[in-house]
Amino acid sequence: MAEKAAHLTTTIISRPSIFEVIAQENLSSTIYPALKKIVHYITNKNPGQLEWLDKYFDEVFLALNTVCQYQYLKKYGGTFSENFYDLTRVSSITNSKPDKNQLYLGLVLVVCVPYLRNKCDMYIDKLQMKYKLQLKHKVFITLNKIVHTCWEALRLTYYIKYINGSSQSHSPLLTMAGMALTYKDIESSNNETLAQLSIKESIKNYLFYGLSHSLELGAFFMQFLNWWHSENLQSKFIAYPIPDPPKSETQISVPYVKMKEKCQLHLLYQGLCTVTSAYINILWE
Repeated sequence: MAEKAAHLTTTIISRPSIFEVIAQENLSSTIYPALKKIVHYITNKNPGQLEWLDKYFDEVFLALNTVCQYQYLKKYGGTFSENFYDLTRVSSITNSKPDKNQLYLGLVLVVCVPYLRNKCDMYIDKLQMKYKLQLKHKVFITLNKIVHTCWEALRLTYYIKYINGSSQSHSPLLTMAGMALTYKDIESSNNETLAQLSIKESIKNYLFYGLSHSLELGAFFMQFLNWWHSENLQSKFIAYPIPDPPKSETQISVPYVKMKEKCQLHLLYQGLCTVTSAYINILWE
């Protein structure tokens, strides 16, 4: 019984929480719009020279993302965002390091699915800007909404199953690749002695170490800017004074009418008093 309890305890500790896996997904989805805004700003400063970069940004980002994710999957066993939170991928069947087929399949799913989703969203945005849509465009937009709703419902189902412990993976993409997330073994990765490596391999490792940590620092800086920007906007909206409600025409015209009626009654009263006093004086004489 003690051995089984110890085994269960070890499994629970090595299993990442739902907050960690969602955090790494949010980090992965933040990189694309952040880099796109940076490239858009640079191209506005140099419209003649770097216009092609803004036009073919999705393809350039696809190539760079493929190279980056492949290096991280090959060296650390996880994507860039997963390695940022000290997570790695293992085979859901053998609980060991995934083979090359699983590695390549996971790379294709990580890189191509967001690329196709961004292209589809851009195409739909262009269609919605048109005044009149053809029937095929309306059908495409409707199908996209249905697929998006089904996909989000499937993701939510996987989240619930992952929290309950009935599923080893939190994502349908990881399930398709036959992999799951676990904590990275930092001790075994730090025990690699550089004395056994050649000078060329040592320089290569140092360069990759510096590049990877600079990317992680840049990702942390982007998350901090996103948080700061949202907090700053919220504080600005709260700091603005609440204006008074505008006065309606009835509220403006009613006092004027009452004042005008009051003036006419006052003049009539003064006239009656003058005529009465004059009539009394005539009778008295």
